[in-house]
Amino acid sequence: MNKPIYFFSKTNQWYELSNFYLFGFMDEEGLYWPTVEHYFQAMKFSGEKYRGYREKIRLAQTPGKAKKFGQTRQIPLRRDLEIVKEEVMLYALRKKFSHPKMQTILLATENRHLYENSPYDYYW
Repeated sequence: MNKPIYFFSKTNQWYELSNFYLFGFMDEEGLYWPTVEHYFQAMKFSGEKYRGYREKIRLAQTPGKAKKFGQTRQIPLRRDLEIVKEEVMLYALRKKFSHPKMQTILLATENRHLYENSPYDYYW
């Protein structure tokens, strides 16, 4: 059995697998997202009323800032977040890993189990 891969920080060999890794993608609306983290955090807020806030997250200078904006509770989270969060994450990951560079990195994992080794978030 192959040894699992744990990834998290920039110092980790597999940092490219992280949602914070600066490798962006275009969504179906033609918007460029700098990281998976930017996209995921912005999608926590729905409706036309919060379009500007989603844009603020999309344009955040770093994925850490995008995450911080996404953690606000001054703006209500979308009601269906618990239902759609995995779908939202899967969409962003598929976009990221559809690029040949990222496909090469993913294929280099050789079917090993991948684990985000975050000391802060135990869900993902």
